[in-house]
Amino acid sequence: MSTSISSRLVSLRKDKNLSQKEAAQALGVSQALLSHYEKGIRECGLDFLCRASAFYDVSSDYLLGISETKIVSDALFELNDIPQDGELRMSTIFRASVFLTEKMSGSGNDYSRQIRDIYILTLYKIYISALNKGLLPANGKIRPEITPFLSSSMLDYLLSTLFTATADAKPKKSENLPLCVETVVAEALRLIESQINSIYNASNQSNCL
Repeated sequence: MSTSISSRLVSLRKDKNLSQKEAAQALGVSQALLSHYEKGIRECGLDFLCRASAFYDVSSDYLLGISETKIVSDALFELNDIPQDGELRMSTIFRASVFLTEKMSGSGNDYSRQIRDIYILTLYKIYISALNKGLLPANGKIRPEITPFLSSSMLDYLLSTLFTATADAKPKKSENLPLCVETVVAEALRLIESQINSIYNASNQSNCL
């Protein structure tokens, strides 16, 4: 096995914050065998390569050292469900966004600009959060006085205008949502429930004081 494959197996495992034992269990091999793969002592087979590629959500070319790009670009635009769609990965979120954007843009109205603005502002909100925690370098173009407005009210406004414009549209009962969209929706509902429970518990504790 080449050094590039072994080092990438180690790097990808550490990126997921997994121990060698946890990764071996997920990949269906013994810890000893995975250790040999990661150290370059033994050469992995095609079956393991495919499983590792799917588990770490990277292309086999990346694992083999042929490409520096982790993303499996062809799979991102696959119209049918793929196995990875059942897991909440960045590729799943991207595939869900592609599907929703195409459906919204094909409804007779051009919502591509609004959808793009929502994504930009959502990423901006994440950036501001990371910036406040000292995780990212400051951008000189950030204007502190408009940050609260852009990171909350503007996003709410864009969402409300987007869905008000489509309120008359009736859902298609015969069409099933792609698995990637179902996975993203399920995670969103979980996060919302978690926030509601957190606020509810905090409110109860405050009333008890």
